[in-house]
Amino acid sequence: MMSKEIQIGIVSVDNDLHAIAIQNLFEKRYHLKCHIFKIDCISGTSSFNWSNVDELEYQSLLSNSTGDVVNIRELCVIWWRRFSRHQKVSSHVVDERHIDLINNDCEASLLGLLLNTFSGTWISDPTATRLADNKLIQLKAAQIAGFRVPKTLVSQNPQVIREFCRSLSNKVVVKPVRGTSKVPLFTQMLTEEHLASEESLHLCPAMYQEYIPGHRHIRAHCFGDNIYSVLIEAEDLDWRQNLDIPFKPFELNAKSKQCLLQVLRVLNLKMGVFDLKLDFDGNLIWLEVNPQGQFLFSEGLSGLDLTSAFINFIYQEAQQSYHQGCLV
Repeated sequence: MMSKEIQIGIVSVDNDLHAIAIQNLFEKRYHLKCHIFKIDCISGTSSFNWSNVDELEYQSLLSNSTGDVVNIRELCVIWWRRFSRHQKVSSHVVDERHIDLINNDCEASLLGLLLNTFSGTWISDPTATRLADNKLIQLKAAQIAGFRVPKTLVSQNPQVIREFCRSLSNKVVVKPVRGTSKVPLFTQMLTEEHLASEESLHLCPAMYQEYIPGHRHIRAHCFGDNIYSVLIEAEDLDWRQNLDIPFKPFELNAKSKQCLLQVLRVLNLKMGVFDLKLDFDGNLIWLEVNPQGQFLFSEGLSGLDLTSAFINFIYQEAQQSYHQGCLV
């Protein structure tokens, strides 16, 4: 049965500023219900239900951040903002085997409930989001879309790594393929010390890329078909290390916009936040895409009203999903 009103769901972790900001503005501007589901806080609650028995007491239910129980079938859009398999487990649970069981079963249960039950619009589909988060898959999509991408090697073979670096006169950057949530890892210039450490090179594959000179970086926020870009001028290789730098709105040309939208289509994404770079000739070079990238800091530093742009995008998707549901 259709809900009588449009409802939005945000899947994220506890105390996520982006989720809270969007929820507050969404409810204030559109006067609609916007639920945050704190997926790292499932353990210890009693309002998670899913069953293949189609009866009232077995409906697909999940508690939102205020403790209200929500029928997942009544949501028009789910923003797949953040996902973590690690639960905030009660302090009396100390056995690592028990904690691993809780983490695994909460993760599998949540994914199963949502994928089996939700029939609205994902921003973006969880499986597509996970695949698109892989830098190797991103690079292939960028090439298909027509971007110039840096020459890249992902390897843990010291001989192959050194040969690749020699082919680029050692003008190479190194960065993690996925990284860790425990500590920020920034892109670095490769050094002789890196190459000399056989043990370090062997530990796991890393990403080695052709260095693209220049100080003009582009952060492009794609919400559906709308693109909002910021020019960031920084001498640092990785501008994230120091945000005391100029951010200003920037208009990409039509061809660049089409390439960005094509990347979203190839990766089956509804949104993405892209990091790009302008070389000395003004050519746009691909770096990477975050399927659920941060945008509040870009708004604060550039003056672009990205929050309004994002909730308008979500609302349009929700309206379309709602009316399609009414026709079923």
